[in-house]
Amino acid sequence: MVSDLIPGRECGECQACCIVPGIDEPEMQKRPNAVCRHCLKGQCDIYESRPSVCRKYFCGWRKLAFLDDDWRPDKSGVLIESGNTAQFGPGTMLLILMGNPLKTVRQQRFIDFVCGNLQRNLVMYLSLPGPPGKNAAALPLNTPEMRAAMAQTRSHVRLALEKTLQRLSAHEFVPHVMEHHGNDFSS
Repeated sequence: MVSDLIPGRECGECQACCIVPGIDEPEMQKRPNAVCRHCLKGQCDIYESRPSVCRKYFCGWRKLAFLDDDWRPDKSGVLIESGNTAQFGPGTMLLILMGNPLKTVRQQRFIDFVCGNLQRNLVMYLSLPGPPGKNAAALPLNTPEMRAAMAQTRSHVRLALEKTLQRLSAHEFVPHVMEHHGNDFSS
């Protein structure tokens, strides 16, 4: 919903939502982690007439005021989906790691973000996109292991995040099966 957006916060050159999420709607389909065919030279070539599914999608950075400019997905390496995520339900935050996931989970800023939100009892998942056309892997961060790490030091939290990432990386990514057909925007 456009009224939920942070005033003055624009996508700029970020195109994470044109690549990472899969779209399976009657008007448009795009395989997960595949570039939309309309994403050209750093911009959408049909932006003014883009499908409604694109007009309605906004990442967490566009909606969450507590995230500063450095959390824009192309800068942070994290595409945040918040609210009512289709797979995990209302009140969930999905942290989708892009680019260099190991570097991201080792950053103090990321560790502090995870700890702060877990202390507020926000339901959080760490996710790793699969290869193009395959489903992502996701694991909960609200675990006894993560809580035990938080009770110790940031280094313990970093190690717990690295272990979660290692489990995600070992996941056997399965092909994404589309329910709808006929308007594939995947490049």
